[in-house]
Amino acid sequence: MEVQLAGYDHVAFDLDGTLVDSQAVVESALRRWALEERICPDHAMRMSAARRDIELVKAIAPGLSPEHEAARIADYEIQAMSLLRPIQGAAEFYSSIPDERKSIVTSSTRASALARLEAAGISCPRIMIAAEDVSQGKPHPQPYQRLLRMLRMAPERCLVFEDTQTGIEAATAAGCDCVGVGPDAKGHADTKGWIENFRELLAYRPG
Repeated sequence: MEVQLAGYDHVAFDLDGTLVDSQAVVESALRRWALEERICPDHAMRMSAARRDIELVKAIAPGLSPEHEAARIADYEIQAMSLLRPIQGAAEFYSSIPDERKSIVTSSTRASALARLEAAGISCPRIMIAAEDVSQGKPHPQPYQRLLRMLRMAPERCLVFEDTQTGIEAATAAGCDCVGVGPDAKGHADTKGWIENFRELLAYRPG
C-alpha cells in the first residue's frame, strides 16, 4: 500500500515486531529467568503478552522486586541478542526518514532497545520513549502522549507504525493515525492501513 508520509510531520515506530523480530530473544530471556525463579516458563510467556517486564514481575512474582527483576530480564535479553532477526525492509525504510522526523516508542527497557537497534544495524533516534519513561505502558496512550508532549505536536501530525493490538490501541487512544505491520495487525478496525512488511513502502519517501 502507499502511505502518504507527506501528510505528517513525524513518524513514530514501535520496536519489537515492527522494526525487529525479537520474539526469540524475549522467549530465551523469559524462559531463563522463569526457570531460575521456579516459575513455569510457558506461564511466564503467556503472561508477558502486552506487558512491560516490570508489570510481568508484579503479576507472576509479587514477592520479588519488580525493578530488580525487570533489569535482570533485560540483561538476559542483551545476552541473547544474537537471536534477533531483521524484518524485511524495516531498516531501509526507517533510514529513509530524516532523523528529526522519526522516533521509537517501545515497551522494552532503554538498554534492551539500544542493544536491539545495534544488533539490527538501525541508528538510535533522537527521541526514544522506553519502558522506564512511563508509569503506564501500552495499551495505555501514555507512551505516545509523552512523545507528543516532547515534540510539542498535535496527534494528527504524527503517524505511527505498530504490529500489535495493544500498540495500535495506545497510538489511536493518543489521537495518532496508525498503520498496522505484520499478520497480528491485519484487519484491525482502527488502523489507517496495513502492510505485511516495510518492503511495500520502500518506493515511497517522506515529502
